[in-house]
Amino acid sequence: MNSAMEKVVMPNRKTLPYAIVALTETGKETALRLQKKLAKPAQVYTMPKLADETTLALDGSPVKAIAQLFTQVEVLICIMATGIVVRSIAPVVVDKAADPAVIVMDEKAQNVISLLSGHLGGANELTLHIAELLGANPVITTATDVQNVAALDTLAKSVNGWRTELRPLIKPFNSYLGRKETVYFYQEKDWVRDVRGLTVIHQDEVEEVLRSNHPFVFLTTQPQTIERKDLAVIYPKPYILGVGARKDVDPQVFREGFDLFCQQQGIDPSEISKIVSIDVKKNETAILALAKALDCPFETYTKEELAVVADKYPQSEFVKKTVGVGSVALASADVASNGQVLTERFAKDGCTYALARAIVTR
Repeated sequence: MNSAMEKVVMPNRKTLPYAIVALTETGKETALRLQKKLAKPAQVYTMPKLADETTLALDGSPVKAIAQLFTQVEVLICIMATGIVVRSIAPVVVDKAADPAVIVMDEKAQNVISLLSGHLGGANELTLHIAELLGANPVITTATDVQNVAALDTLAKSVNGWRTELRPLIKPFNSYLGRKETVYFYQEKDWVRDVRGLTVIHQDEVEEVLRSNHPFVFLTTQPQTIERKDLAVIYPKPYILGVGARKDVDPQVFREGFDLFCQQQGIDPSEISKIVSIDVKKNETAILALAKALDCPFETYTKEELAVVADKYPQSEFVKKTVGVGSVALASADVASNGQVLTERFAKDGCTYALARAIVTR
């Protein structure tokens, strides 16, 4: 049997960010054109009779196959009638914080519709991008976008500050903004540039607004204990920390080096969303202790994964001889951020640190 016609084993979201589904020959042509233009890997799925070496065949009925893909990708792009998509995903829609972005296009790419997860899933932003790539008309219906104002969920996502505690606040805050009501806003640093519809206040006004009952969006690195209905506290975590360390380094020494690095870069330790390194350091006590103190995950990569990007950075022959790759902190930061490294390597007492921009998460 032709491989394109065999049963499709659906990959998980980590291995397949985007899936594009087309049901007609014209739609398939549009899908392949879009696939070439997208920056992220995308797999094109189509009907078995249309499948070839460039596509995969849908397994079973389109409705069931689309529903299955919905649970396994970050972005689902459907080139077909909107009604088919709605009927397909209705049984598997869960929550705006978990559902993938769903975008619908007609087969001639005249219109691109943001159907689901416009803010947290990024469907609105991607709809605009696809429309630009294909010369199509973007269709976005979320109230904040129609009213040309910021949205709480988009704002939190933009600084990698989304957390489940914000979920009950999305509807009321976005309603305030959509109705052009006053929503006060303050951030300790210039993390956010899109403040459309928000009333920006100065630092000396924060305490007064905190004590009031006015809707307030507050971006801070400091834990807040005040709780009230119309207060949305966002803790930005825009950075990834790549690290290396000599074996059995003292945790206090490692922490002191990290704190000095943060001071030099002008960041607060709480802005770190994730620590990354090479897998031979996965049980390094000092790194694990820092991850615990920062309450962030610690992830590692193999020397083979790091070797792909290591040559972009200064190499240490000693480190290469020890762990198999000559750059650890910078290379791991590169891999974790898809190349968005922000600093040079900082070294102190056998420990190395590098900063990268965090990939936006929900």
